Amino acid sequence: MIRPRVHHRQWGVRARVTCAAAGVLAIIMTFGALALVALVHQSLIVNLDASALTRARDVSALMINAATQSTLPTPVDGNSVVQVVNATNVVTSASANVLGEPPILSRNPSAIRDTFVTVQTLPIGSESQPFRVAIHPAALPGGPGWIYVATSLAQVDTATSTLSWTLAAAVPILIAIVALTIRSAVGRSLKPIESIRRQAAGIGSDSIQRVPVPESRDEVSRLAVTVNHMLDRLEASALKQKRFIGDASHELRSPLATLRAQVDVALNPLTESDALATLRSVQVQAVRMSSLIEDLLFLAHTDEGRERHDLEMVDLDEIVIEEFHRVEALGRVAVRLVGLQAVRTVGRRRDLARLVRNIGDNAVRHARSTVSISLSEVGGDAVIMIANDGTPIPAGDRRRIFDRFTRLDPARARSAATGDSGSGLGLAIASEIAASHGGQITTETPDSFDGAVFIVTLPKDVLE
Repeated sequence: MIRPRVHHRQWGVRARVTCAAAGVLAIIMTFGALALVALVHQSLIVNLDASALTRARDVSALMINAATQSTLPTPVDGNSVVQVVNATNVVTSASANVLGEPPILSRNPSAIRDTFVTVQTLPIGSESQPFRVAIHPAALPGGPGWIYVATSLAQVDTATSTLSWTLAAAVPILIAIVALTIRSAVGRSLKPIESIRRQAAGIGSDSIQRVPVPESRDEVSRLAVTVNHMLDRLEASALKQKRFIGDASHELRSPLATLRAQVDVALNPLTESDALATLRSVQVQAVRMSSLIEDLLFLAHTDEGRERHDLEMVDLDEIVIEEFHRVEALGRVAVRLVGLQAVRTVGRRRDLARLVRNIGDNAVRHARSTVSISLSEVGGDAVIMIANDGTPIPAGDRRRIFDRFTRLDPARARSAATGDSGSGLGLAIASEIAASHGGQITTETPDSFDGAVFIVTLPKDVLE
């Protein structure tokens, strides 16, 4: 049997905080009220005992300094009684309000010291009520004895009961006031968050919108700033992706159009030499498209991120030597190895080799006659320098050249006929590889050098 799913209504933050605070406050105030009532009751008892003991000592002094009296003065408050008993627990003197009554205690105390007990039934007049009895040992004319001073607990009980009822009425009111205050405070605190939520919920394709930032310098304000920064990054990423798709489409359209034109030509009767030239042109465009697609796939994988498990120790000097021989084999320009140190780093050998190759291709493409390569260790970092004696890169473009599909001027543009230059992704891929290895690529044109110098800095420690 399939039971229907029951959806329980979840309480909001304000309700949960209010209930939690009210519950904790109720527990604290309840225990506090009980403790207060107990302390007040105990304090009243202590005061009552002190007053009764003082009265007992006064009677003891009276018994020593004067003749024995059968009737003692009745306390002015009317709530106390006094008895003097001898060693055999016989009443020898008493206040008028208990004259003729039996001893307050059925037998004498065993300890000869001041003590206090509570008696539940001690008649005064026609009423029976609990009394607090102070017991004081005394020297009577006939020998040792005891003085009992019993005081009614009615006033103590009345005061304690009044305080209890007052607290019982006040505590819920205080809890309600505090709960309402907390609810209002939490509501005011959450109001900016709700405003941020509504604004964020309304953000769609219009990525220009941002959430409001409260004027207060608190957690909510920092949350709004963080959300706006996230929206900035998302907008930049979306624009970057849009430009990337547009540039990729444009780059693919050109070789496809060339291929189509070559196929259209090949469909017409051609001589053997014309057919061979057409096939070579098709081959060039196919290689160009293949290279572009590989670059696009590499950048897509880079954007997704990589795991650490494919890291290894890489000998950068081997990569630099391989690049030196590769450029030398091209025969387009002279290549010089101006410095080489044995340097190892942790990374992906295939990616690092591609980084060096991309920069090398760029140097060959723009060099007039010479490309220089070096590898050194500087401050614990591996530094690869690849320079060419071509056209210097303007200072304002030295960061932009690492953007995807970036070309600076016709002198650096790709030759569509020969495919001599790449798709504008080589330096972007090199920059992505360097960043994924914790390094960076910079370019400069020293005063004593005519051309461009690319400097790759890679840390030697374990990365990512």
